[in-house]
Order: sequence, then C-alpha cells, then structure tokens
Amino acid sequence: MAESTSPTATTSKTKRPREDGEVLKNRLLDQQFHIGRYADPLVPRKTSDVQFWPRDVTPEMEKKWLAIIEEHRS
Repeated sequence: MAESTSPTATTSKTKRPREDGEVLKNRLLDQQFHIGRYADPLVPRKTSDVQFWPRDVTPEMEKKWLAIIEEHRS
C-alpha cells in the first residue's frame, strides 16, 4: 500500500521557503534606517558639510577661498 500524504504536509512545504525568505529579508534590513534623516542626494547642497572638512579648516577660510575662486572666474 502506498502512503498518502496529508494536504497540510504539502502546504507547509510550500509556505516554508516563503517564510524563510521573509526572515532572511528582515535580518538584512537595517531596522534603525529612516530615509527622512538623510538629505535628497539629487538636490545640490548649498554649503559643504563641516564634518568632512580637514581638521584645521574653518568656515572663514572657506569663505576666503570661495571669494578668491569667484574673483578669478569673472
């Protein structure tokens, strides 16, 4: 006699990979990430970010350099 498979056994096999995929997807996602915290990368920035400046550079130095650059452009 052949053993019969129950319908619940076959449906659990098809749901299992889908559930595993969701678990893996949730592990890969950064739960702390929120897009609203970041500026739109396609919009030009009005000022450069001070945190990326070299240690000894000040805002006054940047203004002076930008003035020199503008003077030479015109």
